[in-house]
Amino acid sequence: MEAIDSHWTVKQAIKDFYARNNFGEDGGINEKWAWIKFGFFSMPIPNTEARRKNIYMHDVSHIVTGFDTNWKGESAVSAWEIASGGWGKAYLLWLLSLWAMGLGVVFYPTQVLKAFRKGLTMRNAFTSGLSKEEIFTLSLSDLRSRLSNQPVIKSDPWGWMAVSLLVFLSPLITTGVVVFILLNSVL
Repeated sequence: MEAIDSHWTVKQAIKDFYARNNFGEDGGINEKWAWIKFGFFSMPIPNTEARRKNIYMHDVSHIVTGFDTNWKGESAVSAWEIASGGWGKAYLLWLLSLWAMGLGVVFYPTQVLKAFRKGLTMRNAFTSGLSKEEIFTLSLSDLRSRLSNQPVIKSDPWGWMAVSLLVFLSPLITTGVVVFILLNSVL
């Protein structure tokens, strides 16, 4: 990801991030659907209230870590978010993060492991205890400092990688089981 001026406020950095990634002025929070890009095609997912309320925190994660919005970067930032405290009771966000981390375990395992280990020493915007307004008024360097000055979290990267891999592969596993059952019932 292109470097962002660390003296900017987080609000300025978010605005720049949205513009550079063509996410729209508000990052798409007011859209009914969010689109996940897979190369040349995109898949819609419901832009739920929980996602709309919290997506800025995921975007702040990209800005704090410097991870890009391609699949390698999304996998890494998801691993970092899980390691840095996760999403509380926002279960859809946990599922999306675990799925993206699982994709990274398959295609970018070294990057995911490095990002996870980096996250163990930090907090993310969700677990920081800061409100959106407080986060947005801080300079990017101040926010990085606040998130970094945290005790190391004890968490097993290998366990989380296994869980994320199961989440990522669950549609394939489910399809395989259904096909197996259907084939056995026909024969």
